[in-house]
Amino acid sequence: MKLFTAMRPLPRLPYHTSLAEQQSVRLWGTQYVRHFGMMQVVRRVQDGVGVAIGFCDTVTGRPLSTILPKELAPVLQTVTGQGSSTYTQSRGFRPSAPQPAPWHVSPPTPPTTDLKAPNPPPEQLRAVMRLLSQSVVVCTAAGHDSMPRAMTMSSFTSLTLKPTPVITFNVATPSRTLDAIAASRGFNIHILSGDASGAAVADHFTRGNVGDDLFAGLDGVVVEQSAAAVPPLLRGKGVVHVLRCRLLDDEPSRGFVKVRDHMIVVAEVVEMISGVESKEFGLAYADRKYRQVGGVISND
Repeated sequence: MKLFTAMRPLPRLPYHTSLAEQQSVRLWGTQYVRHFGMMQVVRRVQDGVGVAIGFCDTVTGRPLSTILPKELAPVLQTVTGQGSSTYTQSRGFRPSAPQPAPWHVSPPTPPTTDLKAPNPPPEQLRAVMRLLSQSVVVCTAAGHDSMPRAMTMSSFTSLTLKPTPVITFNVATPSRTLDAIAASRGFNIHILSGDASGAAVADHFTRGNVGDDLFAGLDGVVVEQSAAAVPPLLRGKGVVHVLRCRLLDDEPSRGFVKVRDHMIVVAEVVEMISGVESKEFGLAYADRKYRQVGGVISND
């Protein structure tokens, strides 16, 4: 069926047309108008997606397809009718060249969250949590397909020290890194320096497990991996310590506790590897920004 590209007037009904024929033509006319209206909606959605793609490319310097998970790429192509970069250029957008500003330490700023805003409970909790600083680490693993995986996380913490050190964090599901951890039952946690170099490493792995080379573009960082099944080890600028971990074998969970759409991971620390020296505390995150631990509150 040929799609209508312009509204044409409905045919005038002759006087000798029967009642049934008149009703048939009116029904066709109603479907015609509905179809045309739907096509207008589709075009508006496509235009809106095009604007979003262009805004993302311009502001971040990275195509939207590199930020979205791989599973959403077919959805994006279905809505736009073509690939993201092609659609962006056809709509007149010209993505800026990827020239990210260098990471640097800025003066402290007060929290931007509004705790008095009338939000639903999930958003209220999100606003409260923005006031709390969280540790930022990078986890690397190697799955059964021998593909390296990595992710930046802010839920890492120690759980107990006896009889062996145990750490924990949680991951939203589904996750390729979580699948790799489950397959190999081992991973590395990289403690990052609380400065620009640590923030650069953390930000690199927030884009997800996309692209042919997960580690391409890491400045001053060397990736060590003795075998395909061994978790990658990052050494260099921004990495002050590495914890080699293995999932806890305690029954019945064996290192995994599922809570709704998240998986809590519990693991033993089997080795600690020193990295670069740093006089700063570890990298933190609060109010949607990387943070550097600063002043001391005391009663001395």
